[in-house]
Amino acid sequence: MNNVLGFLEEKLMPIAAKTAQQRHLGAIRGAYVSFMPFIIVGSILLVISSFPNQSYQQFMSHSFGANWSAIVEIPFNAVFSTMSLFISFLVAYRLAEHYDEDRLSCGILALVSFLILTPFMKVAENGGITVMPVEWIGTKGLFVAMIGSLLWTELFCWLKKKKLVIKMPDGVPPAVQESFAALIPALVVMVIVLAIRIGFENTHYQTIHQFIYEVVATPVRHFGTSYFGALMTVFSITILWSVGINSGSMVNGIIRPLWMENQTDNIAAIQAGVTPPHIITEQFFDMIWMGGAGATLSLVIAMLIFARSKSMREVARLGAGASVFNINEPVLFGLPVIMNPIMLIPFNLVPLVLVTIQYVAMKIGMVAVTTGVFIPWTLPPVISGFIVTGHISGSVMQILNLLIGAMLYLPFMRILDKQYRAAEVSDAEGSNTLAKQE
Repeated sequence: MNNVLGFLEEKLMPIAAKTAQQRHLGAIRGAYVSFMPFIIVGSILLVISSFPNQSYQQFMSHSFGANWSAIVEIPFNAVFSTMSLFISFLVAYRLAEHYDEDRLSCGILALVSFLILTPFMKVAENGGITVMPVEWIGTKGLFVAMIGSLLWTELFCWLKKKKLVIKMPDGVPPAVQESFAALIPALVVMVIVLAIRIGFENTHYQTIHQFIYEVVATPVRHFGTSYFGALMTVFSITILWSVGINSGSMVNGIIRPLWMENQTDNIAAIQAGVTPPHIITEQFFDMIWMGGAGATLSLVIAMLIFARSKSMREVARLGAGASVFNINEPVLFGLPVIMNPIMLIPFNLVPLVLVTIQYVAMKIGMVAVTTGVFIPWTLPPVISGFIVTGHISGSVMQILNLLIGAMLYLPFMRILDKQYRAAEVSDAEGSNTLAKQE
């Protein structure tokens, strides 16, 4: 095990550190972090409108009218139906921030470019009004939004670096200088974007959206949100944590676009009153990460009940409160779990087992599939299971996960506990011997 840890520290840690600092992935992560509060608020409103209780629904309809749920869902629809627009702006904004370039200009340029690539259509029955298909500005357009924003921002910054700008005379206010400096790079980018749109109109795909969705997004999403993809997701998070890299936000930031459309499909199914079609969503993993990466709330429970050493019981008591809210740094570094050959075996194994059990339970219908609503990651287990599934079976599944996790952690915890206990006894005997000699 020490050889494995040495290999991880020597080979994997530098790669993971570089990945975490990679500017394009960082821009995507930053964009979703900035937008996440609005997604959560929209999801909360959806939970309010579609809470799965007939008495509640009847009470709300009687109090606020039969159309009350549609009104409450307006902000939710505003967020989810236009998500690609916001993400295109935010990804470019964050990447420009990395380059210390004009963030607003890059964000607006990326948004305009996305709109150029998005097909408009004439609605004849409405007097020829031009409208935009909602499907491409929602979650289905996220790949074009993200990839495009990265490309256009890189090109914009490169053109400015090559001094292909309009220079204003001295004395002109800096804001005006920035505006004119963006003219030529923005023009070049928009001409290229327009050429891409025209080019795809002459293919059977008709739009770059359709091309990306069929050729790139769908296959990647299918693999990334499969059972095997779920196993790789949790393992990549725990194996990076094994060498001390806070990998949750990094891995989630990369994979979140794959989950997003699944969640949108599930939400649409809930609104239509049918069973959600997708098992693997971000909320699926929210049900797994009880106590944080490695499902360490199970470890805390095992320590509180079975630990005999003072040091381990103290770590459990100190870490219990934070673990309830899915914060496990006190346990990971206090026990420790990180770089500990004994504890890293269950730390990496438990999530794989829980994913398997939970996936099978949802697949055969024993546990409700997640609805797709977003929750704060600090929401305590059992409560979170009920909210993300809209069913008591979600809470029961989390309780079962906690018990299974505790049983898997227990043998390894006892090995470490015996070592700590033996060291404490030895220290106590040494102190007594020294006291007698004095």
